[in-house]
Amino acid sequence: MNNSNLAKKDWSWVGRFVAVIVVALILAAAIGSMDLFAKTFVIEGKLSAAHLVRFLGYSTALAALWMLGQRATIDLQQHGGSWSFMQHLILPVVTLIVVASTNSVALLVLKPMMNASLNNIYNWVFIVAILACAAWVVMAVLGQSASLTEAFTSAAERMGASGKTKLCPACGTSNEVTAKFCKQCSKDLADIAASREASL
Repeated sequence: MNNSNLAKKDWSWVGRFVAVIVVALILAAAIGSMDLFAKTFVIEGKLSAAHLVRFLGYSTALAALWMLGQRATIDLQQHGGSWSFMQHLILPVVTLIVVASTNSVALLVLKPMMNASLNNIYNWVFIVAILACAAWVVMAVLGQSASLTEAFTSAAERMGASGKTKLCPACGTSNEVTAKFCKQCSKDLADIAASREASL
């Protein structure tokens, strides 16, 4: 199995999480807009079944998004690779998005039951939570600044080397000059070259 197929297999689970997020959002919007749900109330004149459906759908999507970020972080820690520098950044960024979005989602069911004083407390809780998540993101970026610089530098080098190729000594396939493994036989190009030089 070559490296591209391995990477595709390792990250195939992403599609399942994305599908859950998309389906949850579509169902919440579609069912929540139906007259049957909009005109049926849990709290008369305040909290309708449509609000509950939207709350459940959007909450499911946010939970799936956070689990996607968690799973991506774990996979990057285990497999590394060229994207390993992102392992400390994904979860803080996803958590910030989820916490900021949860503010509006939770209000779908809580707002009818809150007075002005409780609403003010609720707002401050989320202000503190969002600022804490933002600080987490900043700390993660600062902690990974060296890795980010290396990643962007490597990307620039690959762009500069585009169009240049080198042949695999084992099978003769043309590869990009920055490639570490042959795209045809998956052998380590550096090891093969070193072996050839040692045998000369």
